Amino acid sequence: MYSIVIPCRNGSKTLATQLEALLAQGSSVDIEIIVADNGSVDGTAALVRRFSERDGRVRLVDASGRPGINHARNTGIRASRGSAVLLCDADDVVRAGWIEAHRRALEAGADCVGGALERTLPDGTPAGRQEAVSTVHGFHPWPPGANCGFQRRVFDRLGGFDETLLGGGDETDFFWRAAAAGHPTTAVPEAVVEYRLRGDLRAVARQFFGYGRGTVRLFRRHRGLGMPRSLGWELPIVLVVGALQVISPSRDGTRRRRGVERLSSRAGRAFESLQSRTWYL
Repeated sequence: MYSIVIPCRNGSKTLATQLEALLAQGSSVDIEIIVADNGSVDGTAALVRRFSERDGRVRLVDASGRPGINHARNTGIRASRGSAVLLCDADDVVRAGWIEAHRRALEAGADCVGGALERTLPDGTPAGRQEAVSTVHGFHPWPPGANCGFQRRVFDRLGGFDETLLGGGDETDFFWRAAAAGHPTTAVPEAVVEYRLRGDLRAVARQFFGYGRGTVRLFRRHRGLGMPRSLGWELPIVLVVGALQVISPSRDGTRRRRGVERLSSRAGRAFESLQSRTWYL
């Protein structure tokens, strides 16, 4: 059996679409779908119960004990019964063949897997592809938390996700620890998730500011294992490019979004560098 775990907080507006997509997957392996509810107050639990009555493969798990996506992930995974775990999010949509693609990789010997994200704007406009694994920090490859998986024994060996990490770097830390323990991530580009981007640029700025802070926290944790320091020599170029993207008009707004992402991420790095007295720009 494979366990699909969805960490969720107040996801009632989008979760049904993801559950329908998962239930429509054709797969040669038995599955269970666990929604780990991280303290929702919007009717998420009632929605999951309706799905569970319709299809017994869907289960609701109470993960309200502590705020944070990693607490929800850990709670859902510990309640699961599968030999392997796949993770996706409540506000995205898995594409056809998603489970099977990850299954083939895991049964071929992969310990950890990551799939690709097709980024889309709220109106459905494509906004670029994120590859199945990233190496932007010059360290171990890691997958997106919205499209990843692993053998359950890897999770048990590592003791789960670090629940003190909030707002950025939460999944990266897990997969870097896995790699250090001899369980690298295998890219599965044919396992695709439609990744729904936020529509409000202020929300995008908050999100990427958190990602920037998370990057500095990752450096503090993993520099002793080889994560290289960023001295910020390229920072002026990033700032200029980001500023030009923000002020340059584009038909679908993707250029401005990219600029906000770049600038907010670097602002988050600068803020956390000052807070932690750890220089990583």
